[in-house]
Amino acid sequence: LHLSIRRQRQMCIRDSVKAIREISPTRTIVIDGISWGNDPSPELADLGAAQSCRGYHPIGISHFNAPWMKGSDAYPTPTWPGGYHVDGPAWDRARLDAHHDQWASLFKADVGVHCGECGAHNRTPHDVFLAWLRDVLESLAERRIGYALWNFRGSFGVLDSKRDDVVYEDWHGHLLDRKLLDLLRSI
Repeated sequence: LHLSIRRQRQMCIRDSVKAIREISPTRTIVIDGISWGNDPSPELADLGAAQSCRGYHPIGISHFNAPWMKGSDAYPTPTWPGGYHVDGPAWDRARLDAHHDQWASLFKADVGVHCGECGAHNRTPHDVFLAWLRDVLESLAERRIGYALWNFRGSFGVLDSKRDDVVYEDWHGHLLDRKLLDLLRSI
């Protein structure tokens, strides 16, 4: 069943890219990864479209106690390295690197890659979040994969995140997480 769904997805993407190219031949097109942006599609490398991954592994760190994630309130308190993930073994820097290597392998086929979303919800302990995010961002940077923090302002952000364990600075009426900003600027 999984292969059938994957093939259907590929056909839909191929049809969509063809339709876009007919209207706008030079438009940049970005294909989202499979499984919520976790798995690349090397079989679509011939389309001349970029691909987008996510920076949320392990989910037990990035989505700890996130109210929209069913069962996230049962995740153990995050640690890094470590961190609960529904698919088995704990995560560490080596596992992050291996995950990002599969995306970087697309460069061999001249496919651009970026990490369209990354970060952690505000219930993840700040020290764990910062240590983990440093490893995520360094891993991406070493592979020349750019990223976008989800979000700039809000529960994943550098501003107004409402984390309970952060000493904020006032920045033009917003609450600035200086440690997160410094981390983002350092990589």
